[in-house]
Amino acid sequence: MATPLVRAVGLAELEKTLRTADPELRKRLQQELKKVAEGVASKARARAGPHVSSRSRASIRPQAGGREARIVAGGSGAPEFMGQEFGGGSRPRTRQFPAHTGTRGYFLYPTVREELSKLGPAIEDVIDEVFATRTGPL
Repeated sequence: MATPLVRAVGLAELEKTLRTADPELRKRLQQELKKVAEGVASKARARAGPHVSSRSRASIRPQAGGREARIVAGGSGAPEFMGQEFGGGSRPRTRQFPAHTGTRGYFLYPTVREELSKLGPAIEDVIDEVFATRTGPL
């Protein structure tokens, strides 16, 4: 399944430079990217309707590395997540889910698509904030 992406040109090079310069800056960049992802995950959890189990809602969580942030959901703790996000109904074992939406989704994917346009500026703000705390040369 295709995943929506925002590519920040130069982020990989920045992360590589930070790795050789100041490990504290790299950690700070990762923390800030995770905050951006947490904002999106929080909105998706809030958007989840009454048909969504508390396990599925709780499984929506952010992850971040030095050059990427992502939202993960489902897994062994919430195996029903995919059915609640994308629906079902055509097979007997999926009739407990709302109607199938294809790849549109009900709460996580629509939230991610809506937030994509805001992520570029948010990532720029993260980089500005990380460098505002830097002292000394890279």
